[in-house]
Amino acid sequence: MAWWKRAFGRDRRAPDDADAALRGALLHVLDREYDEAERLLEAACHLDSSGVEPYLALARLYRTRGEIGRAIRVHQNLLLRKDLAPEQTVTTLADLAADFRRGGFLQRSIAAYEEVLSHDANHRDALAALVWLCSEVRDHPRAIEMARRLAKVDRDAAQRVPDEATLLIESAEAALAQGRLDEARRAVKRALRRSPRSVKAWIVLGDIESERGKARAARSAWGKVPGLDRRAAAAIYPRLESSYAAAGHAAEFEALVRKLLDLQPSDGHARLALARALAVRGEIEEALGELNRLLEADANDLAARAALGMILLSEGRESEAAKSYGELLSVLEGLGMLRRPESLR
Repeated sequence: MAWWKRAFGRDRRAPDDADAALRGALLHVLDREYDEAERLLEAACHLDSSGVEPYLALARLYRTRGEIGRAIRVHQNLLLRKDLAPEQTVTTLADLAADFRRGGFLQRSIAAYEEVLSHDANHRDALAALVWLCSEVRDHPRAIEMARRLAKVDRDAAQRVPDEATLLIESAEAALAQGRLDEARRAVKRALRRSPRSVKAWIVLGDIESERGKARAARSAWGKVPGLDRRAAAAIYPRLESSYAAAGHAAEFEALVRKLLDLQPSDGHARLALARALAVRGEIEEALGELNRLLEADANDLAARAALGMILLSEGRESEAAKSYGELLSVLEGLGMLRRPESLR
């Protein structure tokens, strides 16, 4: 009984009722007094060693505190018992799976959640967890299957996990990274059938077509982005410019950006892209004019200031470039981006 004395100390009264100990532990958990909560939960386990809930509560407390090994041992010991009711077995397995997930043991977590589903095929938490876990280990077909099953069981819960289009895009990106271009293209096309306004899908499709050597198809896919999200278009302007230039059609890119600006003159990303294109073509003063227009609208536009300095420097206008970079440093300082990191000592 030495552990009993260590748990309660000489000046503490040990509870004599498991339910009272559980209620007291709950209050301490709510107050984040985890040491006292642990003391009471251990007492509850001692007072009701045949019970299951005190052990489940204790293991969850261990997981909350990051003591994953202790939580896993409690759950594994519970699963060795022969007196668990079916629903207690499912709960214990789900908690064990959560332990593995919290500890970074993804494959073991997946296996445990799969075992949960073998007992309860519609277990919402297991289905939702498997969507995330299978996505993380790049088993996207299984993740999609879990997402579909979850949507049939609980539509609200399905809104809190990646949808099928998102998972298909992730699958396409993984296949693209591994050079499986046909597979990647099929996956992203399926994603677009489900979500035709997905910016990410159009960008990925453009990347895939570019890797396939289909420059025109790549430009067509990337070209969808500005009409869907002007902010997201900032990521594809350099790709479009490079692709048009490689095909000998740099003027078409400039025309595209000017058309976008006609529709929305306040689009800073398009104006920056135009400035860069003009600089490449040698229209330096016009490029500088576009950048100055950006800075008149937003003096803290870091991208515009950086581009201004680079163009001036490339033209050998060192004094103007130095002034421009000085203004850039002033902006960075004003934004608090030049502060020395605080020492942890």
